[in-house]
Amino acid sequence: MNGRQLDRYLLQEPIGSGGMAVVYRAVDTVLGREVAVKVMHPHLASREESRKRFFREAQAVARLRHRSIVEIFDYSGDRADSSYIVTELVRGRTLRVFGEEVGFFLPEVAAMIGVELCDALQHAHEQGVIHRDLKPENVMVSEDGVLKLMDFGIARILETDERMTMTGALVGSPHHMAPEIIEGKEATVASDIFSMGTILYWMVTGKMAFEGKNPTHSLRRILEGDFADPRLLSPACPGSLAEAIVRCLRRDPAERFGSARELGEALLVSLRDVGLDRIDEELSAFFADPPGYAASRTETICARLLERAREARAARRPALALACLDRVLALRPEDEAARTLLRRLHAAARRRTWLARGAGAGAVLALVALIVRIGGSEPEPAPPPPEPAVPTMAEAPSAPPPEEPEPAAPEKSAARPSAPPSRPVAADTARAAEPTPQPAEAKAEPPEESRPPALREVQLRWVPQGAVLYIDGTLVETVAPSWTGELAEGEHRIALLHSACCHPHEELLVVEPGEGPIRRSIALAPKESGWFVVECSDPDAEVWLDGTFRGTVAEVRKKGGVAVAFSKSDTGRERYVKTVRFDLIPPQGADWEPVQGEVVVRAGQRTRTEPMPCKELARR
Repeated sequence: MNGRQLDRYLLQEPIGSGGMAVVYRAVDTVLGREVAVKVMHPHLASREESRKRFFREAQAVARLRHRSIVEIFDYSGDRADSSYIVTELVRGRTLRVFGEEVGFFLPEVAAMIGVELCDALQHAHEQGVIHRDLKPENVMVSEDGVLKLMDFGIARILETDERMTMTGALVGSPHHMAPEIIEGKEATVASDIFSMGTILYWMVTGKMAFEGKNPTHSLRRILEGDFADPRLLSPACPGSLAEAIVRCLRRDPAERFGSARELGEALLVSLRDVGLDRIDEELSAFFADPPGYAASRTETICARLLERAREARAARRPALALACLDRVLALRPEDEAARTLLRRLHAAARRRTWLARGAGAGAVLALVALIVRIGGSEPEPAPPPPEPAVPTMAEAPSAPPPEEPEPAAPEKSAARPSAPPSRPVAADTARAAEPTPQPAEAKAEPPEESRPPALREVQLRWVPQGAVLYIDGTLVETVAPSWTGELAEGEHRIALLHSACCHPHEELLVVEPGEGPIRRSIALAPKESGWFVVECSDPDAEVWLDGTFRGTVAEVRKKGGVAVAFSKSDTGRERYVKTVRFDLIPPQGADWEPVQGEVVVRAGQRTRTEPMPCKELARR
């Protein structure tokens, strides 16, 4: 239809196509401006149902007025020979093309884009329009860096009398389709939330959440909720951002965010943490110079994370401190400040252990001396109360006395496995030594405050070996991947840190009255080791991992390596070790042969080849 005139619009060239229509660059001959004209395929335009659906789309989207939604200018009448819609012409590239050609560099950039798209979606949902086909190909990045959500071609109208469907058709993109749509149910706000989660996942990790061998395999994975945590593929991903993405991808629509606005607020959390919540300014700076922006903001993010790590260390939150340091080292593996703080984290824990041990011994000695002194000064001393029992742990010495303030520690002192406060015990002892007659029952039973706290045996086991155990902020000396000891009744914070291969684990263990030991088994979540780097002198060589193309050598180097995910279904030792096959394919015209090999990748570690020319690598 190049050169054809549709009413006042002169079609020039096709610029895109979809299941319903072909999009042309055109000129409005009346207003003299360039526009985009979406012309319905003839075989659909001949069907009355399709024409009605097409016009309903135009009427619905024409109600939308948002800077991040492509505006509709005009549409053909229902009696026209050709059915078409006229929209503003966005000069730029799709989000998909931008991601493949430029990249997003930082997870925070993905969160910012998500906030903008959520704002546009919220506006559409409030107008009763569900997009129903959200994907990177339907988001435009204009030349001036403005995001535009487009192609409401299969939008569903919420009003009952406006609901139109394509009978027997599965409408949408397999990688981004919500499970309820696959099952034939009606699209809802929750369906768009799910699709937004798949877009965020792709921007953060560079991979589809439900990537399969074919569309059918992808659909099955969606129905089964089978996807890897985004932090396994992108260690730099903030925890709050990863949790938001995971919530978007819940199998049950009721477990997702209730609205696009709610999702946008959740995405802002990770941005506020590092001071990047001025979305308009930040996105303008990013699209103007993506590499320069990434370099500048990496400095800002790392500085904030180091500050938070120091605060967490001071508050005796080792798991939080280690999580912050993990992100810093994911962004800057050679960051010396992070490495130094990591070493100090362990050193400080050991120092607290010895101080706590000394403080506990001093309190007991002072109490014994006081009892002896009072006993020698009275003619008929009352029977001294039983020596206060100090909760002991075979491998874990006591923490400092509870009355010693702890910065930003929310736990109650009674929940810590520590000795009873020495000051109240001394006062009770002095009262017991007074000559005032006491009832026989009172003499036989010590005051309530002086009774030792009830203890209960606790058994902890974890995998893999090598994790460091903290109980209530105190390092526990143990070699085996297990610990058995006694803890006082109450709440205790358990933290397991494994900086080499696993994400930190932290939980609140409640010790309740009862008989028998409390047994707790913990499997630490393995990190994505990935970032397998092939040092090849040919930047155009293709890198394949386990039969999947992962980019050219130059592209892999730009990303920092090839990601290797460890599945949640992996068990035992193999959960943290994986053997992968890699292939190097020479570009067309190169004078070296393809290279094949295998490499053992360990969770949390980088694996790379020695720098060498591809010819030498092929000979080896």
